[in-house]
Amino acid sequence: MRFQGIKVTLVTGFLGAGKTTLIRHLLEQAPPNERWAVLVNEFGDIGLDRAFYEDLGVAISDVPGGCVCCTTSAAFQKGLNQLIRQHNPDRIFIEPSGLGHPKQIIQKLRGDEYRDVLLLSGVFCVLDARTLSDERYTTHDIYKDQIESADALVLSHIDQYTPDDFVALKTRLREPPYITPTVFQSNPMSLNINCLDLGLADIAHSKRKNSLYEYMAHKHIKHFNVNHRHHLQNHSHDQSHDHSSVKAQTEEERNDGWHYQKQQDGMKVLGWLWSKGEVFSRQSVDGFIQSIAHLEDVYRIKGVFDIGDEQAIFVNVARGEVSTSQRHWQETSRLEIIGSVEGDWPEKAQIDCFNHLLTSK
Repeated sequence: MRFQGIKVTLVTGFLGAGKTTLIRHLLEQAPPNERWAVLVNEFGDIGLDRAFYEDLGVAISDVPGGCVCCTTSAAFQKGLNQLIRQHNPDRIFIEPSGLGHPKQIIQKLRGDEYRDVLLLSGVFCVLDARTLSDERYTTHDIYKDQIESADALVLSHIDQYTPDDFVALKTRLREPPYITPTVFQSNPMSLNINCLDLGLADIAHSKRKNSLYEYMAHKHIKHFNVNHRHHLQNHSHDQSHDHSSVKAQTEEERNDGWHYQKQQDGMKVLGWLWSKGEVFSRQSVDGFIQSIAHLEDVYRIKGVFDIGDEQAIFVNVARGEVSTSQRHWQETSRLEIIGSVEGDWPEKAQIDCFNHLLTSK
């Protein structure tokens, strides 16, 4: 009998790979007779990633402060359950943090509590193959986990690849114990929605729903224990390791703005949420982004900057490549920078933030 629950598409990928870009592309193909939704599990604490979906008019739930342990916390379950209860979608896209172990998420989605509710129909890893020659990525356990857990790889930024990048990709796919997945290669990056249930191929001939759990065992799903620390500044209290306690922003904080730092898995994030009504000039935003985009050890920069008249500049930076767009926005400005805990980039970024943004208002 056909499973009548909610299909789930998991889209993974390391910091700056292009997960949001791919999900936006897929959401634009949504059948008119289906309700699609997005659950974003962010590394940062200010709900930034969801801002990049607001204009599409889909249901969104976000779990800020995300890492692997969020998938077993009350925060992750609450966000997912709320999305299911309030919107009853036909399909949910889950975008984990670029620092989230997908095997932990897969195990959670196939757990007993979601047995008759969710069907994980495909796991897609967005991969920028240029990173396969960069030890900053290839030596990271999460990076390897994301590739090895995928039913398919969706290659991003192909127009920037060199012949050596394609050689590195072929070499990586031959490495044991890896089972070669389907590889989607297009420029610009794209994926047809008819491919979203690719992960069901291995269980298509089973007549029992519990074949999902046999499939999970076949894929050698296992737990990962991650030790992490959070270092928050300008907060009234510390957060515990259970991310169900991640502090939601109060109305006062949304109006007054705040700044924080934290680190996990060898990465540090700087985040700013500016006060309601603070407006920046396009020139100050461009100057700031150009000043920090090429800082050594910075992996990803995302920001939304209010420039007045209910318009904002949306900024996305990965590997020093800057992408910006302008569209409607009525909320506060916000920014997150993620990079290695090594080096002095956090100090430089904060100085440049002050010089270009804070002094220009």
